Amino acid sequence: MLDLSVEELCKKTETISIDIFKKNFGHKVEYNRRLRSTGGRMVFPVHNGKVVEKDIFMQINPRLSQQQLNGVIKHELAHFFIFEKKGIHRENDKDFQKLLSTIKAPRYSPLKPVHHFLYVYQCLKNDKHLYYRHR
Repeated sequence: MLDLSVEELCKKTETISIDIFKKNFGHKVEYNRRLRSTGGRMVFPVHNGKVVEKDIFMQINPRLSQQQLNGVIKHELAHFFIFEKKGIHRENDKDFQKLLSTIKAPRYSPLKPVHHFLYVYQCLKNDKHLYYRHR
């Protein structure tokens, strides 16, 4: 769990942005406790078919460790600066993947999804195999 306040998180994001990309991020950064297996996300609000640049913000999962936080911030900043350069993009775009490898940012979230199995079925045959099912 992170023990950074939102203000400290914003400062950390700006520092990483300037150190790696040599540009200011200049947008809001906040925690989102509803993120489960995602480390963070960039939100690009759309109005009338166009992205409203003044409303762009970053969300960070508060369950990250300090070591994971830097990588997730780099990854989300890469989304932002690729967006500034070429617009909306996808995770599997070659230029995005190249940027991630250049700045040594993780490609995938460091958090693992949590599966809660609500039902356990057991086979009645000889092997007695267990089947887990969740809804």
